[in-house]
Amino acid sequence: MPHRDRYLFVCTNRREDANPKGSCAQKGSEALVKALKEALLARGLLKSVRACGSACLDLCESGISIVQEPDHVAYGGVTPADVPEIVDAVARGDVVERLVIHDGRRRP
Repeated sequence: MPHRDRYLFVCTNRREDANPKGSCAQKGSEALVKALKEALLARGLLKSVRACGSACLDLCESGISIVQEPDHVAYGGVTPADVPEIVDAVARGDVVERLVIHDGRRRP
């Protein structure tokens, strides 16, 4: 298995429509994974960054959620309009601070 410098785990969990928590899939996360993959391909980043669907990340209240590793950062409320900014940031080895809802980075 090839190792990549960064991973974008996008919650694609789907609950029943009547579930009050809702789910990222109901909010469009499956299309978001596709958009991220297409943007990474267009930027020539597929060998260094992997976007993939994930089971529940326990961030349902935050809208579509992404965990970026190895940065230990979670994004919330992500929309398709955020994809270019996320791809630009990951290409630099950075994060999109305005989307961060959990910051597990170690700071000196």
